[in-house]
Amino acid sequence: MVVGSGGREHALLEALARSPLQPELFAAPGNPGMARIADTVDIAADDLTGLRDFARDNEIDLTVVGPEHPLIWGITDCFWEEGLKVFGPSRSAARIEGSKVFAKEIMRNAGVPTAPFDAFDMPEPALARIRAMTDTEFPVVVKVDGPVAGKGVTVARNRDEAAGAVREAFSGRFGSSGERVLLEQCLEGREASVFVITDGQDILPFLPAQDYKPAYDAGEGPNTGGMGAYSPIGWMEPQTYAAILEEIVKPTLDQLSLIGARYSGLLYAGVMVTEDGPQALEFNCRFGDPETQALLPRLETDLLEMMIACDEESLGGYEIEWTAEKAVCVVLASEGYPESSSSGDEISGLDDLPMGVYVYHGATRERGDSLETDGGRVLNVVGTGESVIEARARAYAAVEQIHFPGMQYRTDIALEAMELEDF
Repeated sequence: MVVGSGGREHALLEALARSPLQPELFAAPGNPGMARIADTVDIAADDLTGLRDFARDNEIDLTVVGPEHPLIWGITDCFWEEGLKVFGPSRSAARIEGSKVFAKEIMRNAGVPTAPFDAFDMPEPALARIRAMTDTEFPVVVKVDGPVAGKGVTVARNRDEAAGAVREAFSGRFGSSGERVLLEQCLEGREASVFVITDGQDILPFLPAQDYKPAYDAGEGPNTGGMGAYSPIGWMEPQTYAAILEEIVKPTLDQLSLIGARYSGLLYAGVMVTEDGPQALEFNCRFGDPETQALLPRLETDLLEMMIACDEESLGGYEIEWTAEKAVCVVLASEGYPESSSSGDEISGLDDLPMGVYVYHGATRERGDSLETDGGRVLNVVGTGESVIEARARAYAAVEQIHFPGMQYRTDIALEAMELEDF
């Protein structure tokens, strides 16, 4: 059973469906795209006891949790108490995403390279710190402590922007996630997303991917949950990736184990590769969205077998194999996203898509014979090919074929990656 209803969960389900083990698949609550390959279950992703009871009563062999909130709230502990198998970290380990302050303290204690920061639980001390900053300390990154679907992060270029972001964070807009705020030095470099599967002892690294958080082309506009991604990353050297694993991922996992929060499942590290080497930006306790959509179409190793091995603490000796193809994911969002979203707009153009294209449903619903939008990030269109140019061309050709009122997307996903290819 895959828990969740977005594009990430659709991609996970498609990858699990390819397993030679031929699993019977369920999605809770799922979406219309997932319903084509799985039985959808009308249980919300945050209904932990409802999901547990369904898994127990239907003898589900493995539950895979997509979104972060069920993990942060303790779904794995809930399942384990019933002797049920679930892919994901414990509640105590999931704090690595549940609290940015906790994550930064873990990094500091583990000696992980990361940006200097200050944490505040009241607005006035944070505003006083901003007033005391010199001009050379800008830009500064303002982050709310808790998870807010990739939002709640502002790169403030001056005192007014920083103060405005702090006031917004403490205004109540982000609920309990905004009860603490971080002021963090802004790192310059290239950002990458690194996934590893771990059973608490061994780690199995995926290839890195790159995502795009700002809403508009050229990195303009507010931060979103992610407007696109591509994989692999041509600019990252093997030694840099090795340094990320050795200096960032492994020490963090060791430190979590040291405090009694041993980690199993998927750990996501957001990393900035600077002139001084890679530095950690953040950690997530689950598969990234939309990076997962750009990674899993290229995965040759059986994802289900890896997840079972993770649960059985037998990852040692596994290796992940990938196709030689490139993948580019373009997110189609509804009108108003990310500040708001539009629902009920009819979607067309999903038939007869070009070869080498995958479409993962993110926020869709069915009404009669029609498919409609049902939230912010509606569809994830992934093109694959022998080169980034080919993969990107296929993705955007499919995007041009798809329509719904107010549809918005970035036109520059993986644009810079084409320049790095060897022909």
